Amino acid sequence: MHWTKKILAVCGLASFLLGACQGQSSTASDSTQPAPPSKEETHLVKAGESKKEDIFVDAAWAKDQIDQQDTAKILEAGYGDAAYKKGHLPGAQLMDTMEIETEESDWNLLADDDLVKAFLAKGVSKDTPLFVYGEDVNAASRVAFAAYYLGVDEVHIIDGGKAAWEKAGYELTEESPQVTAAQDFGGGYPGRPEAYIKTSDDLLAAKESQPNLVIASVRSWPEFIGETSGYDYIDKAGEIKGAVWAKASETAADVNYLTNEDGTIREPQAVFADWEEWGISQDKPVTFYCGTGWRNTTAFFVAKQAGWHDISVQDGGWYEWNLNHQKNPSKYPVQVGDPRGNDVEILD
Repeated sequence: MHWTKKILAVCGLASFLLGACQGQSSTASDSTQPAPPSKEETHLVKAGESKKEDIFVDAAWAKDQIDQQDTAKILEAGYGDAAYKKGHLPGAQLMDTMEIETEESDWNLLADDDLVKAFLAKGVSKDTPLFVYGEDVNAASRVAFAAYYLGVDEVHIIDGGKAAWEKAGYELTEESPQVTAAQDFGGGYPGRPEAYIKTSDDLLAAKESQPNLVIASVRSWPEFIGETSGYDYIDKAGEIKGAVWAKASETAADVNYLTNEDGTIREPQAVFADWEEWGISQDKPVTFYCGTGWRNTTAFFVAKQAGWHDISVQDGGWYEWNLNHQKNPSKYPVQVGDPRGNDVEILD
């Protein structure tokens, strides 16, 4: 799902094929409807300044590191293999997102043992320098986050993905590499459990232990105020009660406030200023969520690279919370509308 299903959910097949996906209209007043993403190009990743501790890195630095390190592995992340078959980075393996999440897992990441098996099959263990990219930065972030959570020491996302690689003058290939599976992860896992809040119940427990935890939705404004669920397979619209809006997505299929038009990550300080108006700031514990766990991983890594520390990904998101709300509304209450206004409705 996911990337294709998300696009179809928001825009329908015809507009997807035409590349005409636009943000859904909102009945919210002009005073609350956010401005569209800026077309000004700014960059979190500056050419020639990438470092080993960075998540997002430029293509030239990535190629240099890959060439120098025989143990490095490259994964192209995506839903299905169509993009991979059209051409990929030399040495790249496909990591289909269905290898790390399924509908049976409520689109949450699979159990830790299953995640480790998926990465070991690609030759990735704890000490493997890992480079991930994709045509969709959210797919790349999703796969990279799974590795990061497990405890892979060095995880990078190639900023701008395949397009940036080609722009830098590097070739693609249609040849699939022969890779020997790794036999052992090389350490206990998960290595970074603090970065991951998996289920709705885990979120309730986290909120109880940290009453000041900020629950930040990176969903689009129409999703956030409950005009649309954003997905054709989620029948109800709304948000987790108490959630605040972390501007990131223009529709359910993007993080356009965080990216330039070429898919590279924008310098995020302007977005952070908007987040702060909603109480989302670097001095508080923050957990990011979205619909099914893709967009929030991109927001997580942008904040992480910008120096935020006490942050996590809440994986269940609206998909799982909505399922639970229908079974037990008082335990999993929902808000609809702008929580800063007088018209917000609490469904419990």
